[in-house]
Amino acid sequence: MHKTKITTNLYLYQFPPFAGDHVGYNIYAFIHNNTAMLLDTGFEAHGQAVREDLNSLDITIIQVLFSHFHPDHISGLPALAGPKLFGNHHYKNTLDKYTAKEKHHYFEGLNELHENSVLHFGEFELKFELITGHVECGLYTIINDKYIHVADDIMTSNEGEALLPAVHISGARAHFNSLEKLKKYADLTLLLSHGNPISGMEPILTAISQRQSYLEAIAQSESPLSLENALAGCTAEFLHTEWHNYVYR
Repeated sequence: MHKTKITTNLYLYQFPPFAGDHVGYNIYAFIHNNTAMLLDTGFEAHGQAVREDLNSLDITIIQVLFSHFHPDHISGLPALAGPKLFGNHHYKNTLDKYTAKEKHHYFEGLNELHENSVLHFGEFELKFELITGHVECGLYTIINDKYIHVADDIMTSNEGEALLPAVHISGARAHFNSLEKLKKYADLTLLLSHGNPISGMEPILTAISQRQSYLEAIAQSESPLSLENALAGCTAEFLHTEWHNYVYR
């Protein structure tokens, strides 16, 4: 685990990928006095490690915001002590699909977020854009109009290498459209669920356009594309190109 200060009272906890993988895992902690709100919880060992670090500083996790409800973002919740929960109001289908029924009780009482929702925690004001494509219950989280957490819409390795968008063909157009929304926030710093923050309008717009090129290719094709053809318009060297095998399944 590596802990990085993003700004005053906002920290990134970054965890390494599993063996043979390039996907690291991020949890963000917002601090207010002796309390914390997490953005995502990773897998259970990740959530436990963050809790232990904060406990050592006499800081208690009282709230959790989920960027979406895939297992690598929510599975750390059982390691926490019943915090107040927030997430996209479209979360239930994803929870049903990926999370065992016997664990659904952890999410009871979740506070549902909508486009016009605003969440305050200490000095932080969080606003939201609901997004689909990678998943139907995604959130862009705009933090003090300085940072935007982009869920899994842009992913890199912990070393900053681009990861191929993870999407089913049914969500490719929606994923493209969500990234189109992201362009209007290119003057903010992107906070990733997987990878390091990205700052600067030029690198941000480049990261968006490279992923949109792939998504546009598969979305507009009337028949399944090979990886080579899907990436024909890209100059980025993507890792985890094997994810293309799942686009049409």
